[in-house]
Amino acid sequence: MVKNKTEIMKKLLFFLLIIPSLAFAQNDLGYADDMARIALDVIVPDQVADIPDHARSLLESKLMQAVTDHGMGGEGVSPRFLVTAKMEILTKDVTPTVPPMQAFTFEVYLYLVDFVDKNVLSTTTFTTKGAGTNANRAYVSALRPVNLNNSNVKRFLDEGKRKIIEYYNTRCDFVIARSQALASQKMYPEAIATLSGIPEVCKDCYMRAIDAIGPIYQEYIDHDCQMMVAVASAVWAAEPNSNGAAKAGAVLSQIDPDSRCYGNAQNLIGQMATKVLRDEQRDWDFVVKAFESEVALESMRIRAFRDVGVAWGENQQPTYNQVLWVFR
Repeated sequence: MVKNKTEIMKKLLFFLLIIPSLAFAQNDLGYADDMARIALDVIVPDQVADIPDHARSLLESKLMQAVTDHGMGGEGVSPRFLVTAKMEILTKDVTPTVPPMQAFTFEVYLYLVDFVDKNVLSTTTFTTKGAGTNANRAYVSALRPVNLNNSNVKRFLDEGKRKIIEYYNTRCDFVIARSQALASQKMYPEAIATLSGIPEVCKDCYMRAIDAIGPIYQEYIDHDCQMMVAVASAVWAAEPNSNGAAKAGAVLSQIDPDSRCYGNAQNLIGQMATKVLRDEQRDWDFVVKAFESEVALESMRIRAFRDVGVAWGENQQPTYNQVLWVFR
């Protein structure tokens, strides 16, 4: 019986301490591909020039396709650079038909901007016409035939790309210093995103960022480890039984194995395992079942990573007020 319990303890430790490292490794896949290029976000705010929702979505979709076709698609790690647009009405007429139609001529403005420093890096415009029984249909009619895969838009994106590379090549010291300042304030995700946003095509700055990001990441996982061990210890102290062990173990399973306090997490798990085995032999199977499924644990971790990533991305997406200066 003791031998069986020992094997169960070993199995529990494997799932709590080894599986997290596998999850981290899997989440690194594709990182190099993302960093090898400049990725632009696309946003056409709801409030811009009263563009109807359907037309705004259509314009945004066409911009995303154009950016993707140019090899700059996909959300950037740090959404500093983005493409946005607005539409202005040049003419508006009502046709003498049955039913009467609203006919518009629009000027569409495209902008590639650095929304953090409030700089317009590249612009272009084009004219389009549309008609419909109401304004919404006229907007959609004007945008539907628009093809942004043309030399004018290509020049627009190339100019923006050139200036993004120029930005990192000339302001690399500032970017790295800013990330280190953020790290000193324990704003680790933003510090890491700032450095991770440097594209590989900016070779010198990219290599300097690689050197700088390691120590910041180590500080980040060490800080998180200390917090998680403290939380898990408090949970276990408040409920020193199989139920408390399950809750504390769920917290500890999120610790990066490379963190300096990882040994403290292992010690705490060992203490919990020993006490539960001694005091609650009947309930031990309950603790094991919470962690013995590798698939379930991996799924939990992937969801947790996704939730954190989505929250970070949503917090960083520019709002209308942040890009309003573009349209003034």
